[in-house]
Amino acid sequence: MVPMTFNKQQEKTLRKSLEQLQGREAVLSYYQLQGLLFAIACSPEPIKPSEWFDLIWLNDEPQFDSETEAREFFSQVVSLADHIADMAQQRRFLPFSARYSERWQNELAEWCEGLLIGHQYLDDVWMIAIDDVNDSALTDDIDASLNLAATFADASSARQLSFDDEIDLGTDHLAEAYELFWKVLSTYATMGRVWADGSWDYNAEQLFLALESVAHDEPCPCGSGTNFSSCCLH
Repeated sequence: MVPMTFNKQQEKTLRKSLEQLQGREAVLSYYQLQGLLFAIACSPEPIKPSEWFDLIWLNDEPQFDSETEAREFFSQVVSLADHIADMAQQRRFLPFSARYSERWQNELAEWCEGLLIGHQYLDDVWMIAIDDVNDSALTDDIDASLNLAATFADASSARQLSFDDEIDLGTDHLAEAYELFWKVLSTYATMGRVWADGSWDYNAEQLFLALESVAHDEPCPCGSGTNFSSCCLH
């Protein structure tokens, strides 16, 4: 289900490696990995592979037969991470069709599990970003994306809960939820850039107090491109 821009041989090799490691119950599944890497790609703060790579392991890091094998696996995962980041920029948020189908409900559940793992890992930086941006509409979309991910991650339990509460959570309703999921993932995928670009209102006085000494005719450290004397100092 990965788009054709991702090398099919790379996908086949990575799947095989993951299947072998899964035999030892040591690693995320292929779709859990994709969800995790989507969360990493959407992080408000860039995260190096060396920082998130350990999240792949469910238990202790497995022992590879050789250093070459370990390096090849690392390279495969990083290639997939780069691909998913590119897809996110192209508004391809999920490795599935835009129309919901129960045929890949299990794979969707795994993808959402991976997303939630990644988001939990990045929770602190997300809290800072959300607080800085201070936009209730964006915050609502982020919350909705996580709530929907939790629903799809355990759709069978959600169905049972709805049955107990006499609320219909049939395929039609899941399809509507999935359509909304696509929409709010757009916010999830772009809010990090909004925060990183400083594209929100900030307190100039607070920023000024935190600045080191800057000459009047030097560019303002806030990044506006204007001289300090005509920007935050003004």
